[in-house]
Amino acid sequence: MLVPQDMNKEFNLVEAIPSSQKRPKVATPSRQKPLSSQPTNHEIAGYMPGRLEFETEYENDAEQNIKDMAFNEDDSPEDIELKHMMLGIYNNKLDRRIDRKLFIIERGLLEYRKITNAERKRSREERELLNNLKVFAWHQTASDFNVFAEGHLNELRLRHRIAQLQDWRRHGITTIKGGEQYEAERANMLLRARTGTIKESANILDRLHKIAMRQRTPEPAAEHHALVSKGQVRKPGKHHPPNPLDISDADGVHLLTPGERQLCSTLRILPRPYLVIKETILGEYARRGSLRRRQARELVKIDVNKTGRIYDFFVEAGWIKTTGRAAVAAAAVAAAAAAAANTSGSPSVISQ
Repeated sequence: MLVPQDMNKEFNLVEAIPSSQKRPKVATPSRQKPLSSQPTNHEIAGYMPGRLEFETEYENDAEQNIKDMAFNEDDSPEDIELKHMMLGIYNNKLDRRIDRKLFIIERGLLEYRKITNAERKRSREERELLNNLKVFAWHQTASDFNVFAEGHLNELRLRHRIAQLQDWRRHGITTIKGGEQYEAERANMLLRARTGTIKESANILDRLHKIAMRQRTPEPAAEHHALVSKGQVRKPGKHHPPNPLDISDADGVHLLTPGERQLCSTLRILPRPYLVIKETILGEYARRGSLRRRQARELVKIDVNKTGRIYDFFVEAGWIKTTGRAAVAAAAVAAAAAAAANTSGSPSVISQ
């Protein structure tokens, strides 16, 4: 039995668009360009990261020998054996190519910027040592090669440290603190030598010597007269050598050898100005390969007699080599100066 329906209801009909008539949505293209496997998309020129291949492979012409080879029905057994041999050679080349490619990828050698930044932090000698050791990396694992290379680097650092300590000992330095002060002073001298000329260094030496002598406290008048009355101070008119200067507490005295200390005390030169004199004379000698007494006097603008004594000390110590007539003249001058010093009662300069 059918139930009657209410036909008086009202419906709000919405016009529906068939799916076939709807406008398809257009996908907006991505602004970022997809990375293609090209050599220009990697920091290593010629490497294609998407394909894990290089534009120029190891033994890149290996395919040239077999590209036209074919097996024919009328080939003799000798020809077939020769072709098999050529294919074996080609397969060996492919194996070596794959081994080298895996070596480069597994060892991280494609990270060019990382490797370059690490090498920049090393010294020139360390870089040369690592380059010489790279030939052994092929026969070791990555961890074994790192231990092997680090051991050689530690040996190089120890050798440098031993050479530095030996250099300190030759200059009379027996403490780490004194050695650090010596290195700082030498670095400052080298910096001044690079930024200025030798004449400018000589002028600086002259000013330092004058300032150092000016800063020494003069003796009071009463004390001076008392010393004169006791005969401890020389009276004018008599040519006596000056008394040695006490430099036991002077700045930089720890950088001098015993012979240099006696030389500075005899010539009444403070250690710091003497070190500048030493750096100037020996630096010019190293640059020229030879140096005469007259040239040394022109370099250092102080008393010519003091410069001559310092020059003779460097010759006796073996720091300046003289040949021929210059050696004979230097020996004669040194002997005459020593004899005069012994005769007058003043201490003579001793060599190391």
